[in-house]
Amino acid sequence: MSEKDLIKNKEHIEKNKQELLKEYPNKYLLVYKEKVINSFDTYEKAAQAGVMQFGTDENFLVYHLTETEPLNFIMEAIL
Repeated sequence: MSEKDLIKNKEHIEKNKQELLKEYPNKYLLVYKEKVINSFDTYEKAAQAGVMQFGTDENFLVYHLTETEPLNFIMEAIL
């Protein structure tokens, strides 16, 4: 799997987000080959399940499915 496959997984989630939110609100989704494999309450559990199921040589996506996207920002200190 390549970076292109990870992008496809993310696009699959974004395309089906409203439908997925009904089934998996505020869950961490384990996504592989454009398919939701399972959902978890924490990132750690989802990532661990991904490694156990697919190993470290395969790329899988752990996606936190929320109604709104988290706000990310960088704060610059003025000294």
